[in-house]
Amino acid sequence: MSPELSVPTAHDDDPPGEPSLAGAADGPRTLDVGAGVETLTDQGTIVALLAELIATATTSLWGAHPGAGFGPDHVETWWGPVSDMAARDVEVRTLLQHSTRAQTATQSYAALALPAGVLIRTVPVIAARTLIFDDTTALATRFVEGRSEGALLIRDPGLVAYLARGYEADWALAQDFPALLDAEGQTVEIDQTARTVLALLADGHKDEVVARRLGCSVRTARRHVSSLMELLDSSSRFQAGARAAQAGLLD
Repeated sequence: MSPELSVPTAHDDDPPGEPSLAGAADGPRTLDVGAGVETLTDQGTIVALLAELIATATTSLWGAHPGAGFGPDHVETWWGPVSDMAARDVEVRTLLQHSTRAQTATQSYAALALPAGVLIRTVPVIAARTLIFDDTTALATRFVEGRSEGALLIRDPGLVAYLARGYEADWALAQDFPALLDAEGQTVEIDQTARTVLALLADGHKDEVVARRLGCSVRTARRHVSSLMELLDSSSRFQAGARAAQAGLLD
């Protein structure tokens, strides 16, 4: 697990956008003996435990993340472990709120995750952050007097089964995350001309090559490129082509 993976604090007054599990000041790790639930209040402990659970997952990781979606930095640190799990044929499900569909960083995560086989759906509201590993272990936000304070490690079979059943119910009612959205959150639909231009951009070709391929002037080719960059909310020509390729629009 990369040392960059961090779990920021998550209080109610924190800004949205960080799918995290940690919270509260550093404190001891205490065990509720016999209950199958462990209270975690030390951020370093939570980070290490999360890394261990991700590295040892063998069948599934079901995650539910409330709030506005992924922050830009979190996409990079979270995608590494998730891609490793996908490569091990671990089923990765990500449940987000509908509001994340128009969020740029979450769209970037989806552009990476969907082609790798990660499943992403959205629902109107998610009550609390929860991760369920292999149907045997869950890690969930711990609340104290309405505020998030650390995490709960749950191994009790009955409690894990209860959480998994609730997750399945939410998942069945959720909507698939679109492969690629524009800045207004609408599904991007492109024609064959746009597909040709984006394929050339993904390969790093210049406007002159685009113009020759389309049989048009360089000025017209540049208008095509500029329009597609705006449509895909991309800061560079290559990024526009890469986003389209990752979302499967060029297949």
